[in-house]
Amino acid sequence: MADVRKILLAVELSALSAEIAPWANLMGRQFNVETHVVHVVPELDQWGVAYAVHPSHLDDRNKIIQQAENKLADFCQQCLDPALDYRTRVIIGHPAEEVINYIKTEGISLIIIGTHGKSGLDRAIFGSVADRLLRFSPVPVLSVNPYTQDID
Repeated sequence: MADVRKILLAVELSALSAEIAPWANLMGRQFNVETHVVHVVPELDQWGVAYAVHPSHLDDRNKIIQQAENKLADFCQQCLDPALDYRTRVIIGHPAEEVINYIKTEGISLIIIGTHGKSGLDRAIFGSVADRLLRFSPVPVLSVNPYTQDID
């Protein structure tokens, strides 16, 4: 039998995150375990543009982290069950790598991620954090795509 001790909810703080939060609530209650809610701010030089940051704050790493922590706290307050035992963390880095590092260092048993279901050029250019986590995660991954599409 699988032993689930800690769950990780990886969020990007978009509408997608709110769509997958009910799964974290369900799994957290079902297993009665600690849930880690993690947001990774992509390296600022990853795409050559700032990530949700006013240009005047590009050199202020602490300000960037503080803004992301505030958004993450708001997300948790709005979307997570208040009875859920959760911890939050904001990390700057390459999202898939940082999530995998976090899984290993924190003893995570299960990860919940959302996927946009991108394909074609979008996926080729931007890649997919969800795809990388599905391939390289050392623990089971629950991938949720709330934007269902018909297969032709």
